[in-house]
Amino acid sequence: MRRVGLGILLAALCCTACSGGDNSAISRSSRPSTTTSTAARATTAPSTTAPRGGLEIAIASWQLPAPVSRELMLSDGSSLFVLGGLDARKVSSPAVYRIDPSGGRATQVATLDPPVHDAAGVRFGDRSLVIGGGTPPARATVQVVAPGAATRALGQIPQPRADLVAAAVGGMLYVLGGGDEASALVAEVDASTDGARWTAAGTLAEPVRYPAVIVVDGAIYLFGGVTTSEGTDTRSVQRYDPKTRTTEVVAQLPAPLSHASAVLLGGRVYVLGGFVDNQVSAQVLAFDPGSRKLTTAGTLPAAVTDAAAVTIGDTAYLAGGQGTDRAPVATVVSLHG
Repeated sequence: MRRVGLGILLAALCCTACSGGDNSAISRSSRPSTTTSTAARATTAPSTTAPRGGLEIAIASWQLPAPVSRELMLSDGSSLFVLGGLDARKVSSPAVYRIDPSGGRATQVATLDPPVHDAAGVRFGDRSLVIGGGTPPARATVQVVAPGAATRALGQIPQPRADLVAAAVGGMLYVLGGGDEASALVAEVDASTDGARWTAAGTLAEPVRYPAVIVVDGAIYLFGGVTTSEGTDTRSVQRYDPKTRTTEVVAQLPAPLSHASAVLLGGRVYVLGGFVDNQVSAQVLAFDPGSRKLTTAGTLPAAVTDAAAVTIGDTAYLAGGQGTDRAPVATVVSLHG
């Protein structure tokens, strides 16, 4: 696996993509690094941008309880839940926090067992599901996380894998892509009605790990990702149709991309940060699912990869991740569309 990690996101019924950690046995990164940290850049970059289309991007007034990258972030519609990830020591965190986005008050509400990063996650009913990921090793376990209750294993996906993504559409759960312990990419899509039992549900047009993921109008979109065991990124935007269980490439990104995040605001998809042409980026792209066109939509306050993102109402949050020095950060960015 390349790039140590996994990650994921949710908007509406979808959640997001994953990544790995520099010290993880699950993956070994060949990305170049620099000496400028995301935290440092965030203090000097403009705090708010309002580019074309009216998208406002600002550093939130609050931060995560601790620096973390390759974590999951899900929402019940009012609170944020931050689950697992890599801490400042590049060790998988077991912590699950509930955060009030109005002021950033955080409370630890559960503990993952095993702790994982680079997992997929989805909100299903009143529970959070954490799927696969690595400690290391890569896992196949589906963990059920409910505040105030012991975390338990609900079932297992067909094979251990990390750097995968997950989404919920029409009462069904889907896991897509990822890779195994030997750095082999997984093209399969698997589906479940309950998270316990999984069946084959098609294949991706391109096998990928570390894509950004979003659900729009009942379809699952994957943006970029690592598409070879040697670490080559793709420009492809893939659309998986749960009704036909088929995948097609519907657009091309301006440059190869991986380890990015995606959110849905005002009917538009925004793809945030990631590795662009193998460099840590602050880019924000807008994707119109109707026209399938991609445009530049702004710039993040600092370059970041492997962050988690989720939308509540008319606000999206991009939290944590790794800066250009590969260190996890606690920064939270808000986006209003």
